[in-house]
Amino acid sequence: MIFVSEEDRKRTALAKGAARAFAGMVGWTPVPCTSIMPSVLADFEYADCANIVLAHWQKKLRLTGLIKAVAECRTDLLLVEPSQVSGKQASSYITLLLCRDGEVQIITGLGMWLQEPGGPIHLVTNPNGGDEMQAFMVDRSGIRPLPTLPWSNAEAERLGFWIAKRHWELAIGGHYA
Repeated sequence: MIFVSEEDRKRTALAKGAARAFAGMVGWTPVPCTSIMPSVLADFEYADCANIVLAHWQKKLRLTGLIKAVAECRTDLLLVEPSQVSGKQASSYITLLLCRDGEVQIITGLGMWLQEPGGPIHLVTNPNGGDEMQAFMVDRSGIRPLPTLPWSNAEAERLGFWIAKRHWELAIGGHYA
């Protein structure tokens, strides 16, 4: 049996709100996953226009179950995971499970990058991760890998991560000074 604490419930609620805010930012209108989908996806939402499941962190969540469901449904999955909760907000991280040609690719530690509010949304792997960075374009029709990173210099990189973080916080319902 898995014990779910009050902090676990708070993290789940924050992650669910962040996933919905992300969907709104890219123009997705998610609906609850249908009963024909694997049961592991039952608590999540599906955006048909992008063929993607919007998932959020839950203590009982198992990555192996998500991978199997993504492969079975031949859909993508965007998983929002909050960091430890402090106050009303938590930083959020994104993991993608992309089903391409029957294979499921897992990309972890993604952050959002925006050149400007309302502009194209990009997901980029952690620049401090040590591996070669990957970038993805996210829009109403789904998620596509980019051949290059979306910024031209270090200042644009830092500014784009900052803009994206603030824009997402506002979309979630937070505020910043």
